Amino acid sequence: MTPDELKALVQAGEPLDGRALGDMDLRGADLRKARLRGAKLGRLQLGGADLSGADLRGAELAWCALGGADLSGADLEGAVVVQSDLSGANLSGANLTGVNLVRGQLGGANLSGARIEGANLAESRLAGAELGRATLSNARLDLADLSGAALDGATLSRSSFTRADLEGASLAQARIEGSSFAEANLKRADFTGAELDTVVFLKADLREAVLPKKLTKTVFDGARLGQLDLSGADLAGAALEGMDFAGVSFENADLTLSSLQGTNLRGASFRGATLDQTMLANCDLTGADFRGATVRSCMLFRARLPGADLSGKDLEMVVFTEADLSGANLSGSRLVRCVLEGADLTGANFTRALVSQTSLRSARAEGITFEKAIFDCVDFSGVDLRRTALAGLTISRCFFAHGDLSGMDLSGCNLSNCDFTACNLERTRLDGAILTNSNFRAANLRQASLSGAMAKTAFFGDSVLAGAGLTQAMLRNALFMKADLSGANLAGADLRETVMHEIRAAGALFVGVKLHYADLSHADISGADFSGADLHWANLHHVRDEKTRYLDANLATVRRTDVDRLEAEAWMPPERRS
Repeated sequence: MTPDELKALVQAGEPLDGRALGDMDLRGADLRKARLRGAKLGRLQLGGADLSGADLRGAELAWCALGGADLSGADLEGAVVVQSDLSGANLSGANLTGVNLVRGQLGGANLSGARIEGANLAESRLAGAELGRATLSNARLDLADLSGAALDGATLSRSSFTRADLEGASLAQARIEGSSFAEANLKRADFTGAELDTVVFLKADLREAVLPKKLTKTVFDGARLGQLDLSGADLAGAALEGMDFAGVSFENADLTLSSLQGTNLRGASFRGATLDQTMLANCDLTGADFRGATVRSCMLFRARLPGADLSGKDLEMVVFTEADLSGANLSGSRLVRCVLEGADLTGANFTRALVSQTSLRSARAEGITFEKAIFDCVDFSGVDLRRTALAGLTISRCFFAHGDLSGMDLSGCNLSNCDFTACNLERTRLDGAILTNSNFRAANLRQASLSGAMAKTAFFGDSVLAGAGLTQAMLRNALFMKADLSGANLAGADLRETVMHEIRAAGALFVGVKLHYADLSHADISGADFSGADLHWANLHHVRDEKTRYLDANLATVRRTDVDRLEAEAWMPPERRS
């Protein structure tokens, strides 16, 4: 078939579907609306030809020259284009669904408004191409050259641009969703006004790029971003791990659910930013500015925050495990359900802070300031507080078990409902402290001072109070089973309804105490002084009271040793005979 015969057939509207056409010079030919479905086109010269509206569905174009050709509105669905030149071609409004254009030559081509769905344009040359308002869905453009291309207003959905070159490309007002630009060159790319949702820029080069404010669920892990200004950006759910954001501004940015793990954020500004459920583990935040920022439910595991100003912040559910908060200002802050286990709090300021349902287990606290702070349900186990001023503070429902508080001044503190199990409180001052319902089981209170303390219903079982001062203390309903009160001074204390079963109180002073209904059965009170004590209905069953003084004591209704009970207590079951 000659070129003239082909032109005549096309102009007559004759179908050429499935035909094999090759080695023709059709440059500048009028082939509008040509019907070439499934045709095999090889080595055709079609430069400047008019193929607008042509039907090329499923066609094969091999070694064809289409430079400057007009394919506007053409349908190339499922077409295979091999080693063909489409440089400068007009493909505006064309249907390129499922087209295979691997290594295609499309430099300077016009694909504005084109439909490019499920197409493979990997390694194609599209430098300077026009793709404004084009729709790219599930398209592959890996390793493609799109430098200087215009994709303004285009829709890029679930498409791949891995290792593609988009240097200087314009994607202004584009809608980009679920697409990947991993390791792509995006230097000086313009995303002004673009909408990005779940876009991957893994290890991409975005230096000098203009990014939009909305970057929801965007992945920037390992990307090169240069000196970006991310102030006001929507980075909710974004992945920014392992980045260098030293000195970058995140002012008023939304970082909700975003991940910056292992990122360098030295000197970064988070003023007015939202950090809610943000992953900041292993980040260097030295010198970062958090003024006006919302910091809640964040993960700051092993983060560096020396000297950070977090004053007045609501830090609910923030995890500071093993973080460096040395010298940090947390005054007036609210730390509810936080974790500061193993954190470095050296020299930190907690003045007027509220710390509740929080763990400080094994934290470093040298030089820490707790002035007028309130602690409720806090785990202090393993924390050395011996040089910390705590007098007069409210420290209720806290855990000090097995800790060392020896020699401290805790006078006037509200320590109600605290757990001091096996705690070392030797020579500790607890004068006037509120110890209601607190647990001192097996604690060392040797020579401690509890004068005037309120310790109703407190538990002192198996504790050591030898030589302790408990004068005028309110100890009603307290439990002292098997406690050591040897030489203790309880003068004027209220011990009504206490259980002091099997206590060791040799030489103790009970002068003027109230022991109404107290149970001292099996107690060793030898040499103790009960002068002026009121033992109304007290139980002195089988006590050891050699040389004990009862001068002016009320013993009228005291219950002495019950022989039947003593016999029952001594009873042992008979050995079984084999």
